[in-house]
Amino acid sequence: MSATLHSPQPWYKSPWPWFLMSIPALAVVGGIAMVVLAITSNDGLVTDDYYKEGQAINEELGRDQAAAALGLNAQAMLADDRRSIRILFDKPVTGPLTLKILHPTREGLDQSVTLQQQGPQLFAAVLSQPLSQPRWNVELADAGHAWRLTGIWKLDSPSPLQLTPER
Repeated sequence: MSATLHSPQPWYKSPWPWFLMSIPALAVVGGIAMVVLAITSNDGLVTDDYYKEGQAINEELGRDQAAAALGLNAQAMLADDRRSIRILFDKPVTGPLTLKILHPTREGLDQSVTLQQQGPQLFAAVLSQPLSQPRWNVELADAGHAWRLTGIWKLDSPSPLQLTPER
């Protein structure tokens, strides 16, 4: 019997070292991708001036109290096209009124429209874009910013949105 001597292969011809080196290499590539995303993406939820934001909150509370003192409440209804909106008040209100539909996290989806009066208690408007997301924050206010009504609109709910003064 003769023994055949095998000379060992160089390490780079074996698949296992390459497999083991690929794991940290992929982690480095993933880390670089995350750094690039963090640098280039817009951080829309961060504000620069917290003091002014705090003052604005106090102003908004005064508008809510004014709406409560006037006894204002309203219902918002959305048509099947998700663009046409009607607002029905409990009591007669004079216009013009502004309706803001705000996405909770994506500022680019926010819309603001001026409502047209169609009766003493009925107002209507058509949005520029249909509402595509399932949840929206809604703010209804008079043109003079004296009062406001708010609500959270869940579009999958079959009942109309109740707009009330925030308490």
